[in-house]
Amino acid sequence: MAGGFWEAEGLKGISTPMLFVAGSVDDVAGYEKGTKAIYQAAVNADRYLLTFVNANHNAAAPIPAPAETYTSPEAGRPAAFAHYADAVWDTSRMNNILDHFATAYFDLYLKGEEAKRAYFEPSWKGFKRGTAVGLILEHSPPAK
Repeated sequence: MAGGFWEAEGLKGISTPMLFVAGSVDDVAGYEKGTKAIYQAAVNADRYLLTFVNANHNAAAPIPAPAETYTSPEAGRPAAFAHYADAVWDTSRMNNILDHFATAYFDLYLKGEEAKRAYFEPSWKGFKRGTAVGLILEHSPPAK
């Protein structure tokens, strides 16, 4: 959205349920004017936005990163893994959290398992007390 790839008018045409995932300090796609703006503009879709507070662009990106990124090709140069890692969040933890929500989302919307809707309620089903700190989950029903 921030880069001009999406327009609010076009996003109104989305009616498929959506799960958006973003880091609140995404310096590539943007957050407020990027992923969150897309989430807000897709007004005719039942949609969720899972935000990792203080995570950057690679919030919950799939692991493992390419093997080549774990070692430096030249002595004295940092490994390229920093491109895939996040300065605040542990990559495995983010992936586990996204697995939790993605599984519930697909079970709900593809398999029709209504009981999985509880995983998107404010009670944070599936999380032990205090373990959802740093996460924001928003939901907007379709306008139609």
